[in-house]
Amino acid sequence: MRYASGVLVWNVGELHPLETAIEGSPAVTIETTHQINRTGERFVELSEFSGDMATLERLLAAESSVHDFAVTPETGLVYLEYEQSSSMTQLFAILKAYSLILALPVEYTDEYGKRGVRLTVVGTESAISRITADLPSEIGLYPERVGEYVPERGHLEELLTDRQRDVFETAVRLGYYEVPREATHEEIAAEVDRASATVSEQLQRIEANLLPRCLEAEFGHI
Repeated sequence: MRYASGVLVWNVGELHPLETAIEGSPAVTIETTHQINRTGERFVELSEFSGDMATLERLLAAESSVHDFAVTPETGLVYLEYEQSSSMTQLFAILKAYSLILALPVEYTDEYGKRGVRLTVVGTESAISRITADLPSEIGLYPERVGEYVPERGHLEELLTDRQRDVFETAVRLGYYEVPREATHEEIAAEVDRASATVSEQLQRIEANLLPRCLEAEFGHI
């Protein structure tokens, strides 16, 4: 069983149907989709957003394609039910056509100069080879890794997105967790090319994800 990881960008149209709802507000960004299902003519998903959660709630409430949502301000996790879009429908049609499994989570990234999704698909070697060659021109592909698929279990790094790992590793390297503290949010932000407020928020979420599990692993309970 093989896997392929890479970044897809839509050269035509929006990447995520909700990006049109939040693109006018730099205070809100979609970071990761942890779960997604198609139910009839709609999608339901559990995604993680960063930024001002009150602004996000207001934008989602005003978006006609959104049928239902629930925001958890403390974690940035959002349950969404929304109408299908051409980009999402096209992505799932490709997965179905090549009998590929989408290995979640899906991460949103600007790494290749345009908003894209970093994802991993699992399937046969022939299917993965064909999808690489047969993607339509409106979808750009930036391959990153290909190999034998072995699911990882129980690793702490699985709790973090690539962007969160980048922030966390930079914070450790700069001495943010030393006593006394040797780095500030501003210094970390300069290293990872993000806003200081974003780094502060991501570090809080990283700590909220990792610390309870470290305690549970060490003591058997929280």
